[in-house]
Amino acid sequence: MKLNGMLPMWLVTALPTWLVVFIIFYALAALYVVIKSKEVRKFLAGAFFVSSGILWYLWITGTSLPIVLPYAGTISVGTPDISGQRAIVHFILFLLCFYFGFINSANPLIKQLVRSSVLGTIAMLALIFIPAGTVNYSQGWAYAVTFIICSAAYAVYLAKYDPALLKRRTEAGISHEEAGISHEKEFTQKVVLALLFTACIVLVVLPPLDFRFGWSLMPWQASIIGDALVACSFYIFYLVSKVNTYAAANIRVEKGQKVISTGMYGFIRHPMYFAALFLFIGTPLALGSWWALLLLPWFIPILVARILNEEKVLVRDLPGYVEYTNKVRYRLIPNIW
Repeated sequence: MKLNGMLPMWLVTALPTWLVVFIIFYALAALYVVIKSKEVRKFLAGAFFVSSGILWYLWITGTSLPIVLPYAGTISVGTPDISGQRAIVHFILFLLCFYFGFINSANPLIKQLVRSSVLGTIAMLALIFIPAGTVNYSQGWAYAVTFIICSAAYAVYLAKYDPALLKRRTEAGISHEEAGISHEKEFTQKVVLALLFTACIVLVVLPPLDFRFGWSLMPWQASIIGDALVACSFYIFYLVSKVNTYAAANIRVEKGQKVISTGMYGFIRHPMYFAALFLFIGTPLALGSWWALLLLPWFIPILVARILNEEKVLVRDLPGYVEYTNKVRYRLIPNIW
């Protein structure tokens, strides 16, 4: 009797049937224990963190290891590319076990932040490395690490010094129950956010495809500049957050909100969108794609439409905003618009 189908052929042909069946039942029993026991999930979080680190090391150093199984001997060789792929899987499993083992019982804001961070990290890695067709994409890793470190530092700052703003910023999304596209009152903003979301997906997916098919030849110095621009965008987010605790992800005027005219608001009226320009330009450069820079003209009219509609709401609902617009003339780019 031979088992086939979803199991790897080397496993089916190299091992006795009884051992294959035992492995399957053992895996199901282990899954049941993981679902039922929080302590096991905590242990697995640590185990997967260590194993992913080892696999990253094997990938970075280009080390190959033989894979040896009982009764079968050496059945294959773990190449660096295989180690890199497994490292991603182990890191994702670490994130899931960490969340369900340590965070699931934390306060709602921390749970929401970690959940969005974990899902965002998984989504970003998928959007970069699946189109690239390989994990051997150094520019993709440099961008992912830069983005994760900067966004984590920004989130930690908000969690410590302005939890209310953190809550407002983490309410962004397509269909969050309190915010997102469905929460926008203006139809124009629903359309603008949908277009912006689509454009951001394309902006991340196109460069890995460019890398895969060799459309661009970009020097590594340009990618370093791109990563620096990404970091700069988060630094501007930080500067804006220091002076404006009402920098919500959606357009709204809250009770007690006042016009802010200090910091970067003394130069331009929408510094958050100004920071986003650094992100939109830096992402294609960091990921090594000249072609993706052609998407920039797509972002400009989307931002302009959002800003113009947002200002209608602020002029209508925020006292003192008309006087502020007379004082600060430029909306997005100093001395230009």
